[in-house]
Amino acid sequence: MAKVNHAGVAFLCLCILIGLPVTSHSYDPGDASPLAFPGAQGHGKYSQGGRYGRILYVDNLEDRGSGSLRACVEDTGPRNCVFRVSGVIRLASSLMIGNENGMLSVLGQTAPGSGITLTIETPNSAKLHTPFIVKKTTDVIVRHIRSRPRLPNTVKNIDAFTIEDSERVYVDHVSGSWATDENVNTHANSTNVTIAYSIFGEGQNKHSKCALLGSDPDTPQNITFWKNACISNRDRNPDDNHHGGSCIDIVNNLFYNARSEWSEVFSQYPGGTPISIVGNYFKGGPSTNERSYAINWNKTHSVANPKIYADGNEVWAPGEKQVILVAPDAGTVLVDKPPCPLSVERIVTAEAAYDDIRLTAGAFPRDDVDGRLIAEVGEIGRKGKGRMVKEPGLLPAMSGGTPYADIDGDGMADAVEADIGATVGQADAWEGSDENGQTNFDRFMDWLAQQRLTGSAYPN
Repeated sequence: MAKVNHAGVAFLCLCILIGLPVTSHSYDPGDASPLAFPGAQGHGKYSQGGRYGRILYVDNLEDRGSGSLRACVEDTGPRNCVFRVSGVIRLASSLMIGNENGMLSVLGQTAPGSGITLTIETPNSAKLHTPFIVKKTTDVIVRHIRSRPRLPNTVKNIDAFTIEDSERVYVDHVSGSWATDENVNTHANSTNVTIAYSIFGEGQNKHSKCALLGSDPDTPQNITFWKNACISNRDRNPDDNHHGGSCIDIVNNLFYNARSEWSEVFSQYPGGTPISIVGNYFKGGPSTNERSYAINWNKTHSVANPKIYADGNEVWAPGEKQVILVAPDAGTVLVDKPPCPLSVERIVTAEAAYDDIRLTAGAFPRDDVDGRLIAEVGEIGRKGKGRMVKEPGLLPAMSGGTPYADIDGDGMADAVEADIGATVGQADAWEGSDENGQTNFDRFMDWLAQQRLTGSAYPN
């Protein structure tokens, strides 16, 4: 059993919410914080999400009301959305994590069966068409969720995921597709953000984009884009435009089948964009122009030279096509060391990242959309498939499933509690802190995430 260590954590209460016993502790972000979860990397790794908060069950696929995901998201105080259902949640408008309801973990790995997919299929008058938005808040963790809006490309400004003006956000193993703007966007003064192990594919033409990481900031930002796949997005793979003093890391990603623009660096703010582009694989595909540049400095309205550190990146294109690693203009602003210390400790070769991403990126269990996208990328050194799209695809069929038994309502499977140091019949999610600050609940969620990645059995 893990050693109990309550230093720095004040026990507050044992209460019952909608019939479920939960434990709650205070969290002081000034204290030395544990990682968001074991293995978390990058600038967002200290996001606390809903740690020490309530366990809220999502037990239906309705847009709103008791037991819905929206009810959990729009609640307040530290909390954790634990799914007791799988399938498609058809939203009438965006899910919004706002300034009154941060300190949230959305834990898609808990869903039985095929997991959770979010979509918006009908326009709304408020123009809230991005399924998942984190706005003006702090401490949010999102894992193993798919966001696939299904509106035509005539409906503008739809992202799959938006992080706006928020801090300490970790997005892990998500999947986004069919946006009419970016599939993922960090807007305004978003900082201490990690986006990792995710698949962003098939942004809709004419405005098909993968990721916009520097979008109208007023201050320096710290952002990590790590172990992601951008697949068949026309450009912004990704786009960056930041103030001097920022720390921007684009590390060990797979970029496939862009049209003309890959990693595009702007420098429109004082001090110029400081960025490290390390260990990424840029692979041309059927939609890629005959000649393109993987790392490009776009001089439009530049006010200072960017500082681009590029190391260990690889390019490949089929036939007579050329993906050239560094554009001539970008070559003039390369620097010989990272502008700030790299936020990722475990950097691998571009080839190793390629293989790892194909096996483990995106929300798990993978649906048919992600399975197809990864298959289209193909193996290293071999021609891939895929194309740009002008309309959303169909959502694949999803299987249901029986949620794991949890008689004490602490969010953990009874069948696994003994293995992680917890006790069935006790609401002890936040007990058992080890030397790394990981609690019973943290260890269970990490174990469950690994089960989903390896295709092992979902607990009874």
